[in-house]
Order: sequence, then C-alpha cells, then structure tokens
Amino acid sequence: MSEGTIFIVEDNPVIADLISWRLTEMGYRVVGTAEDSTQALVRIEEIRPTLVLMDINLPGEMDGIDTAVEIIKRFSIPIVYISSILDSEIMERAKKTKPLGYIVKPFTDNQLRATIEMALQE
Repeated sequence: MSEGTIFIVEDNPVIADLISWRLTEMGYRVVGTAEDSTQALVRIEEIRPTLVLMDINLPGEMDGIDTAVEIIKRFSIPIVYISSILDSEIMERAKKTKPLGYIVKPFTDNQLRATIEMALQE
C-alpha cells in the first residue's frame, strides 16, 4: 500500500462514511470529507491531501467535474472519480480532467483498493 492522504467529496454522507470506513480498514489515511464543491474547495485548501475521490453528481452550481477542474488548477491534486453515471457526455467531460481513475458505483473493495493503489503510485 502506498502512503498518502485521501479526501472524499460525496454528497451522500452515508456513502461518504462507508467509503471512508472501507479505506481506513484497508490501511489508507482519510483526512476529510465534503458534501458539495464549496465545502470541498475550502477543506482541500486547508488539508492539501495527496488524492481526492470525487463524486460527479454534487448539489449546487458546480458538479464534481467542475470542482475537479478547480482542485487541479489551484492545488495540482489528482482526482479519482466515484460515480454511478456512465453517460458518454459526462465521461468525455471527466476524461478531459485526466483523472487517475474512475470507479463505478456500486463497487467492490477490490476495485476501490486497486484504483486507489494505482492512483497513489503517480
């Protein structure tokens, strides 16, 4: 397992807690969560994690892809998307941000672990 800190942006607190718990059980260090883009940008600026897990469907003016663009531009922190959205238009937008992975919900622990491990190697 690679060293690094992970921040989770997920609008559903139950899912965010579940992902956080699963990652912690795998030995990763989760340093925070946020439910929307505004909260995420503030917390990420303070914490400066190694990696951000980003849900695409977020409430507010900015979705997860817009938020990822800001995170990459401001902080140069890589993104792994976690989403149930497989729409081709959304996927094309997401690809333009050069994410280190895209995990489709629902996912298994093995899918989560493999994607995170590869992303932290970058």
